[in-house]
Amino acid sequence: MLVSVCASAQPGEYNLLYSGGSEVFSREPNALLVEAVRNRKPGRALDVGMGQGRNSLFLARNGWEVTGFDSADEGIRQAKAEAARLALRLTAEVNTFEAFDFGTEKWDLIVLTYEPTKAIAPKLAQALRPGGIVVVEDRHLDTKRVWPTGTFGNNELLSLFTGLRVLRYEDVWARPDWSVKKLDERLVRLVAEKPPPKTAGCIWEGKAVTEGASVCWDTALLRCESDGWKFSREKCSR
Repeated sequence: MLVSVCASAQPGEYNLLYSGGSEVFSREPNALLVEAVRNRKPGRALDVGMGQGRNSLFLARNGWEVTGFDSADEGIRQAKAEAARLALRLTAEVNTFEAFDFGTEKWDLIVLTYEPTKAIAPKLAQALRPGGIVVVEDRHLDTKRVWPTGTFGNNELLSLFTGLRVLRYEDVWARPDWSVKKLDERLVRLVAEKPPPKTAGCIWEGKAVTEGASVCWDTALLRCESDGWKFSREKCSR
């Protein structure tokens, strides 16, 4: 049963593990997620494949408006029960990533830890609000050298989010959040941001300058254009 969980688990298999109190799954929030939101203003967060709710509960405790879903109803039941015990607001539903409506510019944060990111990725850029981030952690195919599971080849995770700004990317041998054998595996980790709308104008010595305006730098004249500062052929007259 544990082998199938790591390879191609079905909701019923997860339900058995959740109800049996298995120690395969971590109860602590994902460390990459914790770091990614440390100095970020809370907003609307989506936890894809939330399981028993470790990441959702962490986000809710820290002021995020959290929605999570999972195909395993026992995981959702436990997440809701823990949220009620802690008096936290949490929206949790039994659903699949195929059926879930990710929406358009709806989320400030989307979390995917050990989920089918390849299938979900095309929906994420549209679902993120400008300035929102996606946090992904999963296994590299090289993990198969130590255990029969793995998802991504070299830099493949990066190729799924070419329209986003990469804030952090790691490809490391480390202990995953949950595993059968409790050993180091090759992991890939990504934090990427949907670029906010471009701000018109320029900045000069900490102050906003409107497009078309000019400033002097010694004898050189700089003009603020649509793509930033440019040197003018004219000279500054003082």
